[in-house]
Amino acid sequence: MRPGVGTQPATAPPTWTGALLEAYLAARYEVRGPAGPLVLRVGEAAPPALAEALPARSWTLLTAWNPGSRSRDHASNRLADAALQADLDALGLRRLPASNSDGGGQWHEPGWLVADLGTAGADTLARRYSQAGILHWPAGEAVRLRMYLARPPGVAGSPWVDWVE
Repeated sequence: MRPGVGTQPATAPPTWTGALLEAYLAARYEVRGPAGPLVLRVGEAAPPALAEALPARSWTLLTAWNPGSRSRDHASNRLADAALQADLDALGLRRLPASNSDGGGQWHEPGWLVADLGTAGADTLARRYSQAGILHWPAGEAVRLRMYLARPPGVAGSPWVDWVE
C-alpha cells in the first residue's frame, strides 16, 4: 500500500518515513462487500457489515502493488498481484477485493482483505511483496497499521500503529 506519496529513493530517509506514515493514517481503505463498499480507517472499528461479508477472527488488508511504496508500472503490479493471489489460494484463505487510496481518492492501489491470516503470515506476505505497511487487526478491535520501515526518531507513537523491524 502506498497512498499519496511520490516516488522516493530505495533507502527512505526518516522524514520520508514520517510522511509515509501520515499518508497511511489518512488513507481511505475500501473493501468491496456483497452489499456494497465498506470503508476502513486506521484507529476506528471496522463496519459491523464486514463480519457479515467475511466472518473472521482477524483481518489483513494487503497488496502487492508498488513495493517499498515506490511507483511501479501497471504490468509489473498486475503480475505481482497474480502471485499474491496464488499465495492466498495456496494458503486456502478467504478474501474480498479491496482498494487503497490517498485521502483525496487520487492514488489507487488494488488489494485484498483476507480473513484469518495470522500475524506471522501477514508479516511474511508483506515482506515477500516488499510492502511498507499493511492493515492487520483482530475482530472486535480497531483497525491497526503495521509498518515495515524503521521508526524514525521524533515520530510520535500511535496506539494504532505497530512498527515491525
